[in-house]
Amino acid sequence: MPRSSSADGLALLVAAVSGRALAQAARRAGFVPLVADFFADMDTQEAAYACCKLDDIARGFRWASLARALDALAAASPAPILGFVYGSGFEDRPELLSRIAERWTLIGNDAATVRRLKDPKSFFSTLDRLGIAHPATTCVRPARGVKDWLVKREGGAGGSHIGIDRSARKRGNRYYQERVEGSPVSALFLADGTCARVLGFSEQWPAPSKGRPFRYGGAVRPARLTPSAKEAMRSAVERAVSAFGIRGLASADFMVKGKTALLLEINPRPGATIDIFDSADAPLLKLHLEAAQRDKLPRQAPRPAGAAASAIVFARRRLAVPLTMAWPAWTADRAKPGEIIDKERPICTVWARAGTTARAKSLVEARTKTVLACIESKCRGDYREQNGQKDGSERRRGGPAERQHRGRADRQVNDGRGAVASR
Repeated sequence: MPRSSSADGLALLVAAVSGRALAQAARRAGFVPLVADFFADMDTQEAAYACCKLDDIARGFRWASLARALDALAAASPAPILGFVYGSGFEDRPELLSRIAERWTLIGNDAATVRRLKDPKSFFSTLDRLGIAHPATTCVRPARGVKDWLVKREGGAGGSHIGIDRSARKRGNRYYQERVEGSPVSALFLADGTCARVLGFSEQWPAPSKGRPFRYGGAVRPARLTPSAKEAMRSAVERAVSAFGIRGLASADFMVKGKTALLLEINPRPGATIDIFDSADAPLLKLHLEAAQRDKLPRQAPRPAGAAASAIVFARRRLAVPLTMAWPAWTADRAKPGEIIDKERPICTVWARAGTTARAKSLVEARTKTVLACIESKCRGDYREQNGQKDGSERRRGGPAERQHRGRADRQVNDGRGAVASR
């Protein structure tokens, strides 16, 4: 994997629900990634110097297991550790960031900033004060029949926590937001706590499933937008950054219709679109570090050529990754052969580059179908060959064994409970 010529080879501790994108971004920026996540996918292990798979994704990050994993990764590091970079999974538990910051340098937003951004009362009252347009939002269940409302979980991510409000009562840690028309667009930006530099805009789309109508499906850049909409989003990001003191690489999600852009939320960490914006020429994780730690923003936003898109491929039925599966080069988050994946769980990510936004999105849609057809066809062949016998480890429905990669590394480092795969 290409590395930046200006890199100093320091190590980064990385934690996210899935750490693959951050691990590869760290390599592109010239750092040595040490990754803790819930999947330990094959390409995560290839990118990381050391990778620790955490258990119980249904419960999310917990301090005891996370601290053990980070300690083991730090002990295995071949280079001095520059700090800790986090992805998704901490939005609803910022207290973990406070505890991590007591041990390692936190590269990104601190717990207080995340807490303010993910508290709907604090966030939307600040937007009102700043004059930033957003859908009507309340923590009190609205009366029926006046407007259509969505119900969202505080600190949720990935769209799976969003539903249509048809319940008779309010559940804990939920808030309500008016359902508005438009297209979902994300603004990727860098911030130094005071100023912001918008790097680009991406169109997003859902991959609906039963009970999860707004589950994240994919994204494509550049988004097709009017100049007025772009300016509205830039202005909203700049004002929010100054008010909340946001640092590093982050993204703001909007609902856009014509010239109007309504701010939905801000994700104060590197997100799902890093794959389609990052490049070896201008590594985003290097820019993240410079903005978060050195208050340095690029004079101009990097301008990636052409268009790029990525999409998550979800299983249409319960299946085992074929023993003969050869993953195409345009896939990521690759499960190992023999692994069992439940219906509606992610199989992999596909990506594409093209000359236009429409062509890039069309390619990932076609590649999604190609992966599903290939894997389902091979599964039928494996089933006939094995006469119904299962091989490999099982991804338990909604439980801790989401993926059971056991590592392909030369050595193992024990974290006290499990294994850290190390290259």
